[in-house]
Amino acid sequence: MERAGVPQTETIRLFGRITDFENQPLPGAWVCLRNEKFEDLYEGQTDEHGCYELHVQPGLYYTLFACKDYKVNYLEYWAWNLPLFADYELNARTDGLEVYSLSAFPVKRMTRQLMLYFRPMSLKRALAWEQETSLGSQDPSSIIDVGPKLDMADIEVYANGVGCTVHEVNRVVEYGGAGNRIYAYLIHVSLPDSVDLYTYNRIDVELLDRETLERGEGTLFWKEERTVVGI
Repeated sequence: MERAGVPQTETIRLFGRITDFENQPLPGAWVCLRNEKFEDLYEGQTDEHGCYELHVQPGLYYTLFACKDYKVNYLEYWAWNLPLFADYELNARTDGLEVYSLSAFPVKRMTRQLMLYFRPMSLKRALAWEQETSLGSQDPSSIIDVGPKLDMADIEVYANGVGCTVHEVNRVVEYGGAGNRIYAYLIHVSLPDSVDLYTYNRIDVELLDRETLERGEGTLFWKEERTVVGI
């Protein structure tokens, strides 16, 4: 769907294919670009082949999500900080794991390393937690435990399609407001030498919940800001 009032001549194409982790297309999945207020700017649905196409104004976009049958069969795929200044193909997979709020900051010690932060949620675990809560058995002071317990073997990270080394996996607690707390992860990775730190790089995080066998992936576009290197 094209945003009302935006001339066709001023737009670029964002397109791709939404599938499950068996590469089966997901027809009728919603794909939406949102701003910082989580307002929908552009939206559309995939066709019978799982393909979508949006015509959008060039710019840096806060987030994109794609999902079909939310909280029935799937949770969302999320991409963050999308630099859409020319036609771009963004393919994505979705299943029962959501990789939410993916962000990054560099390790400041003359290394090509990042700390990646994200909050995973499992559909099966979330439904079970909601059932417990409705039955009154959930301690309201406890941490909302709806994510997988991950170690290095459960996480794959890619920078522009090239595998990254995962050094550390830290499970942390995130404050969600109104007294709510939830588990999140902070992981330490090395970037491949092929990465240009000063142009946008696509960082993909893929997860596996070995107990529920759910999978998920999320994407972040990241670059380092240039600083003065000499006077």
